[in-house]
Amino acid sequence: MKISDYQYQISLIRKYAKEINISEDETTQIFKNCFTKITNEKKPLKKLFIIFKIIKICFIIFLSLLSVGIILYNHPTIHNMVLRHLQNFIYPGFKLLRELSVPIIIKYPSLTELYDESCLWENPNFRVRGMDCWPCSITQSIPDMTGWNMTKSHSLAEPFTRYESNSYVDFSTLYSVYKSQEKMFITDARKVSSTSFIYNEINDVMENRLDRNPSEDNDIHISWRINRMKPSRALRKYFPKPPGTPEWWSQSSERYVFIDEPKASAYQLPIIECGNVILRCTSGSRLIKMIPSPDCQKNCKTFSIYLSAQETLWYNWWYWRPASYPANSTELTISYLTSYC
Repeated sequence: MKISDYQYQISLIRKYAKEINISEDETTQIFKNCFTKITNEKKPLKKLFIIFKIIKICFIIFLSLLSVGIILYNHPTIHNMVLRHLQNFIYPGFKLLRELSVPIIIKYPSLTELYDESCLWENPNFRVRGMDCWPCSITQSIPDMTGWNMTKSHSLAEPFTRYESNSYVDFSTLYSVYKSQEKMFITDARKVSSTSFIYNEINDVMENRLDRNPSEDNDIHISWRINRMKPSRALRKYFPKPPGTPEWWSQSSERYVFIDEPKASAYQLPIIECGNVILRCTSGSRLIKMIPSPDCQKNCKTFSIYLSAQETLWYNWWYWRPASYPANSTELTISYLTSYC
């Protein structure tokens, strides 16, 4: 409709209103009410249009990124060129991201725990295609290698055990270590996971001591994960580097302390930061089942070994995924898991 036609229709309405004794102010108010009603009816449609537009833009961006990804994957020359130029933006980009994240960290300080994580989300479907499983396929037993010094040519795909005379730590020792630096442990290594709802933090473990107050079924398992430097240093005196550890190995900051009652059910040992892993039994005993990794199950055998106090088990998690089972024991078992790169 043209503006002139619109104005003509408005003048006719005003003329008719005047003829039936409706004042000019009342006529104006009627027009305002009509405009308000029309505007309110159009608002939901406007919102729907905006949502549809956002979805459309997101879909276009997704298709664009997918197309770029396909082009980069199928054209190595373009792929290398993009990566070469992308390197110049990595540091400035992360610097900007860090500055943008500061207000969020200030508002939610608990997020700082994620900073120490080497992996935020583990891919459960990760597999190594064509992995060479020969090193573990020749394993026929798990020998005791006490006193032997490892060479650079040896691979922990062939696991072994050692006796360590300086590695006895029971719950009382662990309690003393905790109490000596309680505030630090609560700050930097607070969380534990367990099979009981009673134990959610390390303070719960130390206040409800299982060595003095065992559970009714004697079957609680507690896993205490440490991945910060301060608690790691505090534990280093009581869980020192085992004799015979190669000098070219560097220890990761991530480590675990397991506390198991005699009947604690079976659990799989976690995949830790580095591939070369040492499991140290410092008191009690557990039955360790050496299960080949998913990539090597067709080539390698499963073994079982009885790990008692002051014994260590050396293995590589690329080839083995051990599980800990209850053994014929009547005391609390303390185990310590660490890894080396």
